[in-house]
Amino acid sequence: MKKILLQLLIVVSPLLAKSQNEITYSQYMFNNLLVNPAYAGYKEDINVNLLSRNQWVGIKGAPTTQSLLVDGAFFRNKNVGLGLTVLNDRINIQGQTSIMANYAYRLPVGEEGRLSFGIGVGAVQFSINSDKAVIADPSDINFVGNYSYISPDAKLGIHYSDNVFYAGLSANNLLTTTLNKNNQRASFVILPPVHMFLTVGALINVNESVKMKPSLMLRDDPQNMGNFDINASFLFKDVLWLGGSYRMGVDMWKKTNNLNPTFQQNSLVGLVEVFVAKQFRIGYAYDYSLSDLNSYSSGSHEISLGYTFGNKNYRNNTLTTPRYF
Repeated sequence: MKKILLQLLIVVSPLLAKSQNEITYSQYMFNNLLVNPAYAGYKEDINVNLLSRNQWVGIKGAPTTQSLLVDGAFFRNKNVGLGLTVLNDRINIQGQTSIMANYAYRLPVGEEGRLSFGIGVGAVQFSINSDKAVIADPSDINFVGNYSYISPDAKLGIHYSDNVFYAGLSANNLLTTTLNKNNQRASFVILPPVHMFLTVGALINVNESVKMKPSLMLRDDPQNMGNFDINASFLFKDVLWLGGSYRMGVDMWKKTNNLNPTFQQNSLVGLVEVFVAKQFRIGYAYDYSLSDLNSYSSGSHEISLGYTFGNKNYRNNTLTTPRYF
């Protein structure tokens, strides 16, 4: 117990640790595999995405996250989507690394739609690097060396998309807390609770050169305050995305252990995605906090790279809008 209390005290705040119990990205609308395994294979060709995020820059020990995502659709009718997600996250002395294999079965709906059911299975390694702890007594044996714990994990999802609309519902972290609730070895790390994600988006043709993609995302879990995102992006000449998001904290179930307002993730997000080639894109997002957090942080920065193999004639794919969702 002493080890747990000391660990929490050295973090900027216990509330800071709780506010990052689910890995957060701002460019998820361009990489929906981050939140929903049923998205695997949506673009049908093989896609590779890299993301890196520095959150709450200026706060010592704030979250840093890196991800690798690979997915594609296979077999004659492209009815099976397969994906791999590798995520690495660190907040202060705690680290979290996961690898998940994703499977999606994709049913055709009408001429352009697909309804997908997805599952992701894998493992998560939680680690404590006590060598980086700042404590009053350096000789304290509770903070000597490193500690790690590995747990299986799973996620489920459903996703629908057609030319002009998409919607998805998913649940992540299904096993980590359930399997380790009474496990003494797991008591030294902060285990993420189950997170639910609801995503909805559409494509609107403004004119021949401009398309608009409004979207929404609701994220919630049983223990903490959730987030509701309102997003709007514009695509110019199929080359440049410019957009923004408004993220607000929501408390749908009136939980009693909500975060202090300082650490609610109320923020504005600016987004830019550029297709430097037909198959290669670069993205950047900047988050500006609207809560008291902006007194301590200069914001959050996020970079993404994406490459699509074999997408030289994407307009002839089964789906006619693989770039848009």
